[in-house]
Amino acid sequence: MNLTTEKLFEIAQYSFVRMDGAWFMALARKHGIETAWEIDVDAWSQFSYVFGKKIRKDIITNPVWPQSFLDTLEIFSKVLKIEGRKVSVESDKIIVQVTDCETQKAIAKAGIADCGIVTVQAYQGIIKGLFGKEMGVNVQHTKNLNQGDDCCEVIIFPEN
Repeated sequence: MNLTTEKLFEIAQYSFVRMDGAWFMALARKHGIETAWEIDVDAWSQFSYVFGKKIRKDIITNPVWPQSFLDTLEIFSKVLKIEGRKVSVESDKIIVQVTDCETQKAIAKAGIADCGIVTVQAYQGIIKGLFGKEMGVNVQHTKNLNQGDDCCEVIIFPEN
């Protein structure tokens, strides 16, 4: 069987999101939803930090704010199949709006909660992995598709 790289990547995207969901649901069944959310936040914090470090080591060896974060976010979004994404930079703020996200769809289908806190932790982790743990940023999840908003919106800005 000969699969194209594109087809393998599509299968990997699907598998990553489904494994994340299956792991979360199994944990929630065994230990309760609150424990599952706490551990999920910890897992995404660690994963995103390591992801940011990997990008710094192999791709963006001398990161510059904000462009290197935007480039890393593009990679992260492709890996996780976060589509329908609009990113804008206004003064010192980065605004990310997402209308099509595989993880959000899976959470909505399962009817378990929303992914806002994990989104905040993931963006913070990427930034700390890419720029170093001392990089201070504020990440605010201001809109949420799972709560009836027109998009998921995250606003990111440096701490002063």
